[in-house]
Amino acid sequence: DSLACDARGYSPNAAPYNYDSYHYDKLQTDISSIVDESGLSTPFDGKFHIVAHDQGARVVWHSIAVGSVAERLLSFASLSIPHADVFSDAIYGGNTNPDELQAAQYFRQLVLPNSTTGGPADNNEIWNSVCLPTDYDTRANCQKGLWWYNGAIDAGAVALPPMEWGSSWEDGGLADFVGIPYETVEEYTTYPTDGVPQTAKVGNVTDFPVLYACGGADKPDLCEETFNTQSAAYITDYSYLKVENCGHKVLECTQDSDTKQFIDAIIANIESAY
Repeated sequence: DSLACDARGYSPNAAPYNYDSYHYDKLQTDISSIVDESGLSTPFDGKFHIVAHDQGARVVWHSIAVGSVAERLLSFASLSIPHADVFSDAIYGGNTNPDELQAAQYFRQLVLPNSTTGGPADNNEIWNSVCLPTDYDTRANCQKGLWWYNGAIDAGAVALPPMEWGSSWEDGGLADFVGIPYETVEEYTTYPTDGVPQTAKVGNVTDFPVLYACGGADKPDLCEETFNTQSAAYITDYSYLKVENCGHKVLECTQDSDTKQFIDAIIANIESAY
């Protein structure tokens, strides 16, 4: 049996309009709570497999770092997101990846205070470029999704990159696409302009197989070979898939054959646990 659900903030009955509700220390507890409520893990001594994408994958990594989910996982498929320590080291500290550092500059825009609901930097750019294209019906509902980014940084689950003027802001990169000017972000950010470190480190993962699968055309979360090799150094039972012509939504590739590669890799990762 399997279980899929809307994450907190996306389900009408589990979407509090409260900044603190999206702190990753709280979000990571939802994993075990949902599984336990379903009863699906009971026949397996409380253990389960998990497949997660983007922010969902980041929450799983954080739960491995600070919660109890690591003791219960049979396998983990992390879609689009490498080992959490690898990603954060790529955007903050002494060994950053210049391309990902630039790609992640949009983080600085999305975490601005009340960036879709009348905050000082709300100039309708995020509403028009991020919320409307992803089918949010109200500004308040979109704000809940953006608070996930704040919650990740506040919990130390993900680093926040230092502000770096460059291609992302001026030449069609994601920060340019989101549209809030560099100077506006610099004026209204509530975070240090020199960045925020990841403090909740995951470290080595030895007890269950992990798949890192990503699309070669992913723009926000780059699918870099260095992320593969660095993730492999942390994970004992590790597998990797990169599909060149797929973007960020790895289960919605343009070609069905590409999507099938991801599905097959997920199944293989689950089967490798036995």
